Amino acid sequence: MNRDDAIKQIKEAMINDEIPPWKAEDEAAKMGIGVPENIAVGTMARRAFVEEKCGHKFYHIELPENPYHTAYRCPKDGTLWTLAADDTYVRCGLCATPLDVLPENERHKPLVNNYIGGVEDYYSYAGEVTVCGDVEKTFQNILCWGPGVGHLGISVGCFKINQYGPVEVKVSDWGQAARNLAFVFDTEDEREKAQALIKENLADIIQQMTQAQLAEWSGEVFEVDFLHKQHHADRILHCCFYTRFADHRGHGQTSHAVGLAKNLIDDLFARQNIKCRISVVAMGRDGDLKPSPRNRRGRYVSAQQNIPIKKFEKMIKRPIDDFLSYIELDRQGVLEEIGWPAYTGMGGEIIPAFYRTMKNNPRPYLVSCYQKVYAYIRGSDLVFGVELPNVEVGITSSPEGIISPMAREALKMAGIHSAKDYATAAAAITLGGEFNFAVRHIQEKMYTGR
Repeated sequence: MNRDDAIKQIKEAMINDEIPPWKAEDEAAKMGIGVPENIAVGTMARRAFVEEKCGHKFYHIELPENPYHTAYRCPKDGTLWTLAADDTYVRCGLCATPLDVLPENERHKPLVNNYIGGVEDYYSYAGEVTVCGDVEKTFQNILCWGPGVGHLGISVGCFKINQYGPVEVKVSDWGQAARNLAFVFDTEDEREKAQALIKENLADIIQQMTQAQLAEWSGEVFEVDFLHKQHHADRILHCCFYTRFADHRGHGQTSHAVGLAKNLIDDLFARQNIKCRISVVAMGRDGDLKPSPRNRRGRYVSAQQNIPIKKFEKMIKRPIDDFLSYIELDRQGVLEEIGWPAYTGMGGEIIPAFYRTMKNNPRPYLVSCYQKVYAYIRGSDLVFGVELPNVEVGITSSPEGIISPMAREALKMAGIHSAKDYATAAAAITLGGEFNFAVRHIQEKMYTGR
């Protein structure tokens, strides 16, 4: 069978649910296509499958000529090396000795699970997930491969969770940004007068901030709060401005808007002869996210599924109480290790992979999104869910950074057309991965080889 016919036939088999996407290379081998050509055929079939599922074509997420890796051993120190097949530097990274290729049966394997393209970042397909609630659609899960991210497990988890119907999602309409000002005074009286003066002029300050920096991006200041603190003789007044945007990240615009507010407030103090010793943009207590139960930045989203307990017990082959005990011991462990009840298990791998794929601001993903897992019984159902209380993202381009052609293509392929979609897809994919992870652990199958 020639290559084009094999690609078409394998794609159709995947569309008809006759084989899963991760079996494409094996299917090509069954057709008589030898290694490593079967890997290229399988990858091309999977790309065609994803294109048909989402209705878009790949243009920017490229496919190298040889979409597989080659295994080597250093003859000098015995270290093993796995290199992309297109890599021309085939020397040991420790001693620069030319590497020996491993035997034929160990040599060639796909670059990553469900690989569909990419040269620097390796893009993979991780199944699909259907959601309902605040967003109703099916997302094609495109993720960048990285350490620990098993796309097969995510694919399986999304399939398992969707067997009980669409995943229910709740997602906020707005994404928040915040920036804080701080003023230091020598007396309580000066601090009180300063706060009263700011409040008296706040409407005008917000109007100027909005006109100068926020309106162009459909942003607004929706809250301002004040906080009194003290360090020895320093009487500190914090004044934090909170903004919100529909599809724009807004962090940079908020920062500049609050910078303008600082100048306006400083002028007010000067005119009223209020003695403020220090006036600064104070980033320690503002929207730069830190482990905290207070969501100062980003967009809230949750995804959960109701699973009949009897069906779930049949799947895990043990009582539901055992599963709840596992969830609790895991929660305690995370809380005790980092002092914050956020899970960073599968979510700590999926969420970074998701941010890397879409290449939206911000790139330091774990500074941008925490995650909590929860599970409880309601009636005859197990409710299993995840919360991402602060997904920080904008899918409009901005002065903070352009969105690359590859990012726009990945968003389209996934079915993401708004920041609300982005948060929803992240939560739903994380739910699928966490569900598969938790089920396999309570079944004692994770890492045990059973």
